[in-house]
Amino acid sequence: MAYQGKPAYQQIADDIRQQVLDGALQAGDRLPTEVDLMSEYGVSRIVIRNAVELLQNEGLVIKRQGAGTFVREQTPPRKRISGDLYGKRPTASPMKRAAEAEGRRSEWEYQTRRTTATKAIAERLAIQPGDDVVRTTYTFLADDEPVMLSTSYEPHALTEGTPIEQPEGGPVSGVIPRFDSIGLHITQVVEEVNARAPRPYEGEALRVAPGVPVITITRTYLAGERPVETCDMVVAADKYTLSYSIPIPSTEASE
Repeated sequence: MAYQGKPAYQQIADDIRQQVLDGALQAGDRLPTEVDLMSEYGVSRIVIRNAVELLQNEGLVIKRQGAGTFVREQTPPRKRISGDLYGKRPTASPMKRAAEAEGRRSEWEYQTRRTTATKAIAERLAIQPGDDVVRTTYTFLADDEPVMLSTSYEPHALTEGTPIEQPEGGPVSGVIPRFDSIGLHITQVVEEVNARAPRPYEGEALRVAPGVPVITITRTYLAGERPVETCDMVVAADKYTLSYSIPIPSTEASE
């Protein structure tokens, strides 16, 4: 194989990547050994290692200690149904219902504290910077596997002195049922979805493999025009697909 233009390791990575995309190498297949790849491509061990490292950083392959290098599964095994979670008004946590719908045990760890709103959070909650907010950080687990991180903020003035002042540990769970219980009815949920590289603590907490991005979701709950809760969620992209179902009003409703 003649190498011109791009460095040899990049061209070898291109070739292996194309084999994966073409289906010649499929999820779970073991790559040839370094010695076999050196012989096939006529290059040194360091060139092969650089090529494999590039594919690993892309999330295309994974190294298993003592076993070799394997093609990673590229299709997330589960769906996080987001857009149709509110087809019916919920009576419990959406994350709990989504996990249990898959036959998985759902639980979460959390820490709550009262703090003050930053400028960014104040804008999202339509309050003033420095106003009191209740901040709760979550790690959601399904069958003991960490699947999502979340940090939520609620204006303290809305819940102060009510049974739901603490987001967890009260008589009701889930944002919508909690606020329903104090007569503040959420009418709209707005989500913004992006993707990026995981922060170091996110990668560790979610056990994200090298090269795998995370999906970030900014969700805000509104009662009329008033934001009552906003949160930032982080999900490993190789574990979940976001699947949205969006109802379309009937023609009668538009007339």
